[in-house]
Amino acid sequence: MNHSDTNVTTITVETELGDFVVEGTDRFVTKVELPDGMLPRRIDVGRSAAVLTAAGQLREYFAGTRTVFDVPLLSMGTPFQESVWKTLETISYGTVESYGWVADRIGRPLSARPVGQALGKNPIAIFRPCHRVVAADGIGGFGGGVALKQALLALEGVSANEALQSLS
Repeated sequence: MNHSDTNVTTITVETELGDFVVEGTDRFVTKVELPDGMLPRRIDVGRSAAVLTAAGQLREYFAGTRTVFDVPLLSMGTPFQESVWKTLETISYGTVESYGWVADRIGRPLSARPVGQALGKNPIAIFRPCHRVVAADGIGGFGGGVALKQALLALEGVSANEALQSLS
């Protein structure tokens, strides 16, 4: 990592669902935080190309004009977490999959519960769409709360009931 990779940029993206915070270095997006009413509003700092691009793509997503993201992502999870998070990137806009589906895709078919735990630690929300993963018997959890998960799915044209029916 060269010196320019250590400069951190933080940008707040205001949406109807709350403020999302995008963070990263000059070359990579490293974090997208979900809205949290308990956090004080962030002050934007830096101007990295990767984070500026990600913020723009996030705005387009919420405007309904973007369905695919193409920014460089970098995270530092365990090998298991990284495999789960990379698999999230294969779930298309407007579709949902189950925790068991993710477990199967990473070659660990009996690991639905650990998959859920890895999703809870996903540092790059939306770009690695953990909101598109639901439990076989219900909507499942979400770091930003179930209401936000349902709102994100609705933004993509999927109701919670449709999501569950699609897994049947």
